[in-house]
Amino acid sequence: MATEQVLPGVYKIGMGYVNAFLLVGDDVAVVDSGLPNHLNVITEAIAVAGRKLEDLKHALLTHHHADHTGSLSAVMVATGAQAYIHPLDAPIVRGEKAAPGPNTTIMAGRLLGPIMQRLTPKLAPITELQTVNDGERLDIAGGVTVVHTPGHTAGHVAYLWPEQGGVLFAGDAAGNVFGLGAPTGMVGGMFTEDIPAARESFRRLAELEFSTACFGHGGVIKGKAHAAFRRALERLAK
Repeated sequence: MATEQVLPGVYKIGMGYVNAFLLVGDDVAVVDSGLPNHLNVITEAIAVAGRKLEDLKHALLTHHHADHTGSLSAVMVATGAQAYIHPLDAPIVRGEKAAPGPNTTIMAGRLLGPIMQRLTPKLAPITELQTVNDGERLDIAGGVTVVHTPGHTAGHVAYLWPEQGGVLFAGDAAGNVFGLGAPTGMVGGMFTEDIPAARESFRRLAELEFSTACFGHGGVIKGKAHAAFRRALERLAK
């Protein structure tokens, strides 16, 4: 586990197979909270960024999965940060609705899904959530735009920060798990609820302008990252 400065104001927090990110401006925001019991890792990352835990004011959630919301409760208790999530995923984080099971249209979902579901940690409900919708601009770090990218989950969102040439926080709407600068869609297909919608969301991200792409799984792509998305679409179309 390590913290890496991606760009001025952007830090990647490695948590094994999943990443969270810090966005540092007047206040500090965390994009996803990663795995359970990782508040200390987030705290250390904030220190690397030269800030204090109490500077953390915002938690931008891409979706409800436990590897992205696992330390959210601890973060909110420790800092009083405001958490943001799309309305379609909010009931699951609040504990009002059960999370959908693995996608049984995929062989891995049928064979491994029940095992993975049993291994998924049960998180405490979090009621204090602010819901965000597509196109909404949040007054965080000079402005962050919400991009609804359904498919992996119904309420999955990405966040686009226009600074530094544009930084996309893609969550699990895309991934770079092999670290080759070749993004892929439908990360974690077994847990992707709607594969056609996920494909369309990947296409939508490729239409945006951003120089850097940060993923929930895999390495960061820096420098004309939007072009890498478009090349990936061209390969898929062949």
